[in-house]
Amino acid sequence: MTVYFVINYPFTYLNAINIATKEYPQTMKGSKKNLILIAMTVWVCLLGVFLFWLEINNRREEKLLAYNTAKAFFLQILLSRQWNASHGGVYVPITSKTPPNEYLPSQGRDLTADNGLKLTKINPAYMTRQIAEMAQKNANGIHFHLTSLKPIRPDNKATEWEERWLKSFELGVKDQGEFFKDGPNTWFRYMAPLLTGPECLKCHAQQGYKAGDIRGGLSISTPYPTHTYFHLFASFGAVAIIGLILIFIGGTFYMRNQRLFEAIFNSPVPTSVSDKNYTILMANEAYLVKFGPLPAHQKTIKCYEHRPGPSCHTENCPLTRIIGGAGEYTFETSKENHGVSRHFIVQVKPLFDHRNMVIGCIEGYDEITERKQLEDEKAQLINELKNSLEQVKLLSGFIPICASCKRIRDDQGFWTQVEAYISKHSEAQFSHGICPDCVKKLYPNLDLRPKN
Repeated sequence: MTVYFVINYPFTYLNAINIATKEYPQTMKGSKKNLILIAMTVWVCLLGVFLFWLEINNRREEKLLAYNTAKAFFLQILLSRQWNASHGGVYVPITSKTPPNEYLPSQGRDLTADNGLKLTKINPAYMTRQIAEMAQKNANGIHFHLTSLKPIRPDNKATEWEERWLKSFELGVKDQGEFFKDGPNTWFRYMAPLLTGPECLKCHAQQGYKAGDIRGGLSISTPYPTHTYFHLFASFGAVAIIGLILIFIGGTFYMRNQRLFEAIFNSPVPTSVSDKNYTILMANEAYLVKFGPLPAHQKTIKCYEHRPGPSCHTENCPLTRIIGGAGEYTFETSKENHGVSRHFIVQVKPLFDHRNMVIGCIEGYDEITERKQLEDEKAQLINELKNSLEQVKLLSGFIPICASCKRIRDDQGFWTQVEAYISKHSEAQFSHGICPDCVKKLYPNLDLRPKN
């Protein structure tokens, strides 16, 4: 009964414990405790690592986006300055918002058009300052600041961080950018150097600049929206909870099957699992006690080497039949172990993988050696009794005998002597002699007394 229960259990889920991955032979031990808790911890840790990576990546992408945006503003202003400088400055009407630039030489700075309109020259620095004032008043609140370590205009003096970055430009740094907090708001500031071109020397040569020198820089500060991570954390929290629920359900189901499998596989019935190459993959303790231990983990052993029998290397081999398409079946066989022949009833069942493909077989052995010996002894005793009975003939029933001469009538109606009839119908044999009464009757003169 136990053998059938072990073998009839659906072992297809053995693939989940790497039966099909050709692990080294091993005995089935108890599953690790707290497996569900470990899986949940790993799941949460993986989500945490992924969330951390996503946060780092988002910050990097945000900085790259802010950097490219600020740099685009810088390049646009730089092109405007180059256009202005290439024309030696441009003239615009003098207004309250555009008074003459006091930092330009008065000669050629102002002029009057033919229609009497008074004009003043706007050089690149003056133009940049006006663009910065307009941008600051705009809704986007972008700040521009033209600065230098040697400013002509006092308001262009570098701040602490601008001065630090200007010095880094002189050391070869191409540009700088970073996020910073200003109260509750987050900003991104960017700064790149302004190089002295040939057209710039008209005004800046007197400061000692040469073509290609860094004469200052342009800083750009752009407001950056503060991101809330509520939706991100809420999404990850939902995924984590769903994953934990699935792990708990799946883990509970797996652990239940695992405990059931262990209870079955570690039953008193010797059970082994072999792959399609006849290699023993698993065996329970009962099997090891019955057939001996398996090799070390670094070695493998074939089933026909560990438990040789008359069906090995024949078409009656259980694994050969299973691979050939046979289903579950039972047969009786004998196995050699240390020169001793043992008899078993073997229950064989195919082993399937997750694709429902046969990858081996499971065999359970119910030893019947003692019963076989009793049956053989019984058969031998029966044969001995049969042989004895064949040598014994019994007379039974009514035997017709003559009351006078004591002859017996046989089945054919003939009267025969008693000894002839008995000899014919039994194994008895007769030897003839004369009793004392008959001697006196037949030989009255014969003296039968013993002589001194």
